[in-house]
Amino acid sequence: MLEQGQVIEGKYRIVDMIGVGGMGSVFEGENERIRRRVAIKVLHAKAAASKDAVERFEREAQAAGLVGSDHILEVLDLGTLESGEHFMVMEYLDGETLGKRIKRLGALAPQQVIPLVRQALAGLAAAHAAGIVHRDLKPENLFVCKEKAGYADFVKIIDFGVSKFNKLGGDGLSMTRTGAVMGTPYYMSPEQARGSREIDARSDLYSMGVILYEAVTGQVPFHAETFSELLFKIVLSEPVPLRQVRPDIDPGFESLTLKAMARDVEHRFQSAQDFIAALDNWMQTGAAVTIPPAVGHDAPSDTQTTTNVVPAGASAASVAAWSSSQFDAVPGLKRGPRPLLLVAALGGLLILLAGGGLFAWRMVAAKRAAAVTDASATEAPLGSASAPAEASGAAPEPDTPAEGATPVEAPSAPTPPDPAKPVAAAPAPKPVVKPVTNQPASKPTPGPKPPPKPGPKPPDFGY
Repeated sequence: MLEQGQVIEGKYRIVDMIGVGGMGSVFEGENERIRRRVAIKVLHAKAAASKDAVERFEREAQAAGLVGSDHILEVLDLGTLESGEHFMVMEYLDGETLGKRIKRLGALAPQQVIPLVRQALAGLAAAHAAGIVHRDLKPENLFVCKEKAGYADFVKIIDFGVSKFNKLGGDGLSMTRTGAVMGTPYYMSPEQARGSREIDARSDLYSMGVILYEAVTGQVPFHAETFSELLFKIVLSEPVPLRQVRPDIDPGFESLTLKAMARDVEHRFQSAQDFIAALDNWMQTGAAVTIPPAVGHDAPSDTQTTTNVVPAGASAASVAAWSSSQFDAVPGLKRGPRPLLLVAALGGLLILLAGGGLFAWRMVAAKRAAAVTDASATEAPLGSASAPAEASGAAPEPDTPAEGATPVEAPSAPTPPDPAKPVAAAPAPKPVVKPVTNQPASKPTPGPKPPPKPGPKPPDFGY
């Protein structure tokens, strides 16, 4: 541990301790040769035993040198103490982090936050142009200087320790492994929460959207009791609408945060410059930005919009399949029943119930039809030919009266009937309407019989 007044490398004198963290300590110092106030970060010996920790420490110095932006913390020197501890010499910053400002003042007005976020985005634009993705943006990593280069509230981005270098030799300097989660959980993009290796500049823009949200509400958009639950929410859930927390917020401003925090990277701002242009446009005109609405939410009012990667109108099965695949992508989450299997099982159960109901209905209908047929058979006149004809749907045929049956009187004629002319048939009784059933049709009715030979006039049984 360095002590006050101690000089390292013959030029950096320790003035005071600024703070202590899990990885190291930060001291206020002075370069005695040029009389410049500096900050000195020292990596703890325990942390220095980790190769990953040392690489992370060194990449912070490398990032500042590559970017060369006024909004990126300047690193002046890098070295090793006699004890083997690594140290870094940085420009001294006088002010507070954005995180401390939010805690001190509470929720800020959009007009107070936008100038700060805009400067951070300018620094990110330079970093992204140099092929560097920060991946750990949060209010504590945005330092607001009291004054810098003649400007008040000058913003500096600090701590590129978990950044990804795309232009420095590929994966060798990416500090990531497949499935590893790098960054502060509350500000992670969905692709970071899934442990994806496909992280680009738009992940930083998502984190800036979360910072914007927190700065005006005083709270982060996602809350959870466990780390796994938090990752699950980031990947699959929509944030609490900003105007639900602060109803006085302009809907146009809310649309900026929603676009920045879109789960689908294609729906976000595609560059830091695009984000800056949208902020400037809102400050000047109050104009909103538009993004696809979220599935399952009420229609947004005014210019309020939300986003969701699930397309509108998607089937239940496709949404369940997508949700299952996203759940599997989050490391550390306990696996539950697959939603798609539940949907399939439910569909099969419904089909079985429908088939059973149809079978029962057909059995009841068959019994009713049989009862009606038996009743109609007993009601029909004995020897009548109309019963089988009705059952088959054919018209009744005239026939000679059966023995013992009451014949129907034929129309009287003054003269014997002409054999060349057909004999008028007796009027058929009014058919009985019967329900249509699935019973097999009765035996087919014999073909038409030849007309009977004319005979004597039947007796008149009228009284």
